[in-house]
Amino acid sequence: MEQKSIYIIEQSIKLFAKKGFSSTSVQEIASACGISKGAFYLHFKSKDALLLDIFNYYYQRIQTRIDEIQKLDADDRTKFKKQLQVTFEELADHREFIIMQIREQAIPFNENIEQFLTQMRVNSYLFYKSHLQNIYQKRVNETVWEVSLILQGMFKGYMDLIIIEGADLDLEALSEAMLRRTDYIVEGFEKSGDQPVITEGTMRQLLPANLYGEEKEQLLSNLEELANEGDQEIKDTVHVLTEEMKREQPRSAILKGMIANLEGSSRFTEVITSIKKFYQL
Repeated sequence: MEQKSIYIIEQSIKLFAKKGFSSTSVQEIASACGISKGAFYLHFKSKDALLLDIFNYYYQRIQTRIDEIQKLDADDRTKFKKQLQVTFEELADHREFIIMQIREQAIPFNENIEQFLTQMRVNSYLFYKSHLQNIYQKRVNETVWEVSLILQGMFKGYMDLIIIEGADLDLEALSEAMLRRTDYIVEGFEKSGDQPVITEGTMRQLLPANLYGEEKEQLLSNLEELANEGDQEIKDTVHVLTEEMKREQPRSAILKGMIANLEGSSRFTEVITSIKKFYQL
């Protein structure tokens, strides 16, 4: 996004937070930015389009910080804790704008914004699920979705206190505490033998069909990266496996056969486990 568009977005956020989305005109935005109304429309087709770009702007800010943490030389738990913390920080930094949305329910109902919000919800589900699998591995084979949803509920509860009530919390300590609470939940399932209400099958029925598209792309990427370090037989096996995974209806027998060929290599253990879960093999 070009710098001028970012400037308009940042000035708009201030106006929306102060006056509300509905009460702020395009002319007021243009005046605050020192441009003509016509110049505004060179960057954004409408005020609704501007709002969609504001959501994208927020998302990209958070995602950039999350990606930077993911590249750190640290264990999975430390990365996840830091990623929770920066998400809290970014949302808290724009408290007034979020309150404005809650107060006047300013999100216009249109297809583009609806699609964006759906994708953000999907990304959130996958974000929590994948991190919990990385941290707890086999311990959450059957409970990962339920633990993930409980953790997201915790995040929302604390976020409401910060945004709506104005609570001034130590966000680093809060993120550490959330993971300790998650430890207790995982241990509770293990010790009690209680069965989750929310399973993989439940989520496949409830969520949009495209939920699993991003997860599959990540699996394919991981496989191809690992194959680059192997011999020709490994590369051929991965090629057959990835081609099968790309089919609209992959054949279980082919998937199982190729997975069996890779199980002798410890490098593929994690991705094979994920593929088995993904296809319920």
